[in-house]
Amino acid sequence: MLNWNIMRGKTVRKNILSYITRNHSGSWVVSIEERCNAFKINLMNGLSIIFDAKGRHVKTNL
Repeated sequence: MLNWNIMRGKTVRKNILSYITRNHSGSWVVSIEERCNAFKINLMNGLSIIFDAKGRHVKTNL
């Protein structure tokens, strides 16, 4: 589940949100970090999901 308070002022691609709801539907998003050409999404279960600037999944870290 996405904490919409985290989303205020952020622009996150629709396909990133779709990926998270499809593949990690029971997890809570703790934070969203925007870097130069990437997004890092941290989940409450300890996973970090990295996406490129176009919103494509790059990797998942523990």
